[in-house]
Amino acid sequence: MSDSLPSLIAQRRLRPLFQPIMDTRQGRILGHEALIRGPAGHRLEYPAALFGEAKLTGLLSELDLACREAAIQAYCRQQMDGYLFINVNPNVLLDKQHPRGCTQRLTRELGIPAERIVIELSEQYPIQDPEGLKAAVDRYRELGFLIAIDDLGAGYSGLKLWSEVRPDYVKIDRYFIQHIHQDPIKREFVQSIITLARGMQSRVIAEGIESREELQQLQSMGIHYCQGYYLGRPDARPLRRPDNTDALHGHRTLSRHKETVAMLARPGVTVDIGEKIHDVFDTLLADSRLLSLPVLDQDVPVGILRREKIMELFSGAFGRALYANKDVRHVMETRPVVVDWQTALEQASSMITDDDDASALQHFIVTRQGRYYGLASVRGLLRNITEQRLLHARYANPLTLLPGNVPIYREIDEALQQQRDFHVAYFDLNHFKPYNDVYGYAQGDKVIQWVARLLQETIVGAGQFLGHVGGDDFVAVFDADCDWRRLCDRIIRRFHQELPEFYTAEDRLRRGIVAQSRHGEQQFYPLLGIAIGVVHPDPQCCQCHHDVAALASEAKHLAKQHPRSHCLLSSKRSPFPPRESTIFGRDPETNHNK
Repeated sequence: MSDSLPSLIAQRRLRPLFQPIMDTRQGRILGHEALIRGPAGHRLEYPAALFGEAKLTGLLSELDLACREAAIQAYCRQQMDGYLFINVNPNVLLDKQHPRGCTQRLTRELGIPAERIVIELSEQYPIQDPEGLKAAVDRYRELGFLIAIDDLGAGYSGLKLWSEVRPDYVKIDRYFIQHIHQDPIKREFVQSIITLARGMQSRVIAEGIESREELQQLQSMGIHYCQGYYLGRPDARPLRRPDNTDALHGHRTLSRHKETVAMLARPGVTVDIGEKIHDVFDTLLADSRLLSLPVLDQDVPVGILRREKIMELFSGAFGRALYANKDVRHVMETRPVVVDWQTALEQASSMITDDDDASALQHFIVTRQGRYYGLASVRGLLRNITEQRLLHARYANPLTLLPGNVPIYREIDEALQQQRDFHVAYFDLNHFKPYNDVYGYAQGDKVIQWVARLLQETIVGAGQFLGHVGGDDFVAVFDADCDWRRLCDRIIRRFHQELPEFYTAEDRLRRGIVAQSRHGEQQFYPLLGIAIGVVHPDPQCCQCHHDVAALASEAKHLAKQHPRSHCLLSSKRSPFPPRESTIFGRDPETNHNK
């Protein structure tokens, strides 16, 4: 009996492990999911056996409460930060014998705010009483607890449960996350979940992330709450800070020429944490243009005052008497939107629109190294983002939507002007014209879009610049600290792994196609290859992008001389004589795909 489930529960021998949930946009830990285990080496060590035994013996409710207690006590004992996600079988909440109020009493005893606990309801179980479950969830929400739906897409309840419960978080089942970067159907499914979540004001968490490519694909789709072995494994000791810091920089936008919120910040009028409310009221009366006042404690933002709230307080019959001599901490908003001065405008916009309480605000606070830097307007933020998007649309390649020639030139010219150490890679496809002639321009466009996606996932995913010159020509700019050789080798490997799907079985078997040559004769052409010419420009000798383009064009032509896909680093660092073309252009093989 000492090894039975009742004994494990009575002796409190259940062990919680904690797996981190990352906010990859902020580079921080959002919280941890508690995963319960039996004693190490025990027949009931793992969840399937543990909960299977509970179901057979009718102890699901008792086990559920024991799991919650073990997780919350460990959370308190280890002084953990962030949210604690606790798994709950939704049907346990419908059990009339299930005790009420246990979780609330426990969190109160331990001094843990209810809003830091997230109740995860798995949709893998068939729900017997949807109305009863909704009533139970509403009770938890009234007490301050947050709600999540776990394993979305894996089981019975699905969208019906989501629409009835209206959770704060939705966790997408790992099935749809695995290899999402290679599966367009999974991407479509996840994109629809993102759209629904935005309309229902739920935040999306992706589970089961096991590779950098999966994470980068999710980041590019706008998912920044992430969980999986790639970011952190379950452990009895919770992760205090992100281990995999390289993964948490976010998916950089296509062009690195993105303005930051520093350009929007204005000094503004600030208020000290100890200032009296009647003094703030007088300040607002003296200047009708003041709408938001940051509240600072030794130059660190701790809140914000809104004009309409102060005026509303003082307009009431007893407002002045009740509040005039109190300090501002009694009326300030304690969770203002605070953004670091180097945050990109698009990223700041996402932070504000993701915050349900901040979506209608007029201003947000900008900090530098944690200290107050200025006040920024939400309207100004949106206006600048609109201008950026119009500019990108104007200069983007219409087929791939990658930056076109103007952004490419600007990227290179800026690197030269700043005397940066950088490499430029020129990508071109071998034997693309005969492929186009045989398979048609529509199929040729698909190949170009595939190559663009491959390059984007690898190069932009590593935080480097990628542009599309036109046709099958692409250009990348690599920073000094980037291992460009490793990225190019990875591109070549993936290129040849995925290439066969763009050929018929017959052409795959004979390793090529028969097409008409320029002289009108039938000729055999091998399968497509990718040539990569890389140059290391000397900023002292290269005056502008024309010089770098000439170097890169020559390197690309040399790389194309190899019979198979090849990456070649040119030894030249200064421009060759001007008899060669000085713009990124088309060689004779390039067709007119745009």
